[in-house]
Amino acid sequence: MMHVLWTDGMIYYAVDLLKAGATAILRNAKIDMFKASMRLAVDKWGRVEATEPASFTVNEENNLSQVEYELVNVAE
Repeated sequence: MMHVLWTDGMIYYAVDLLKAGATAILRNAKIDMFKASMRLAVDKWGRVEATEPASFTVNEENNLSQVEYELVNVAE
């Protein structure tokens, strides 16, 4: 998953904060679909902050980033 951070109208990659095993707080973040994959995006009012380690274990068996998605139109 590509991690994108907006600051002052510029795009920065928050790779340093989002390493394996690190815990981060994401504010004003969303998942965008791009070319059949998921991207984590933080808007220009958002923040990515390092924080204390989480008290839970991530279920790596359910990795939705490895699933290819397709846009489907739903009739009302």
